[in-house]
Amino acid sequence: MLTAKLSVTYEDDWTSSLASYDVSGEFLASTFRDRRYFGLFALEVAEEDYDNVIETIRDHESTVSVDVIEQYSIGGVDRLSATLLIRSQHFEYTPLQVLLHEGYIPLGGFGELRNGSESFDLLLTDREYLSDAVELLERFGPVKIEYVSSDFQRRTTPSVTEWNKLFDSITPRRRTMLNKALEAGYFDIPRGSTLEEIADDLDIAKTTASQHLRKAERSIMEFFIQYINISAKNTTE
Repeated sequence: MLTAKLSVTYEDDWTSSLASYDVSGEFLASTFRDRRYFGLFALEVAEEDYDNVIETIRDHESTVSVDVIEQYSIGGVDRLSATLLIRSQHFEYTPLQVLLHEGYIPLGGFGELRNGSESFDLLLTDREYLSDAVELLERFGPVKIEYVSSDFQRRTTPSVTEWNKLFDSITPRRRTMLNKALEAGYFDIPRGSTLEEIADDLDIAKTTASQHLRKAERSIMEFFIQYINISAKNTTE
């Protein structure tokens, strides 16, 4: 059994048109029926490129409509994240639909977009099966084999339920404390601010500020450390 990552530049699609922008993304869901494509796409893009990226997708000849479901800034790095609902019309299957139709098993989602190319993690029986996958994707454009491994490793990521549980544990007061501490450089090395200074800015006692911050940090660390340990375990085995 093999796992492999293949990338393809879909030359006639809007995805390849984004190669000139500082943008990456992930296809969260998609369906294809009667030449109609519906897809949920999460992108991350440089703030200065955002409008051009949206217009590039909207202006493509296959696109019917693009709805921005959510958009928010990624603090401190001049980047935006957005989730798009894309409706389009295709006269042929997309790369993902071809793979699914031919019985390939994508791992970890519906594909990613990097540097204008769509990439897929696939579960394969042998190298002949890999060669067939390359041949299938080459009808859309240049194909690159990113890696091939004989070791199966499932991508371990938090579930939606686990994410929501973490978010619910960060109360408004704790969220305010985290944002203020980050903004003031409290987590920098060396520190850009002291806990007492942050407490004074929020007009609360230093002990109260400390409690809010430590409880928030503990929730976040308990959440992430389990996945860090799993990742380290999979890497060393």
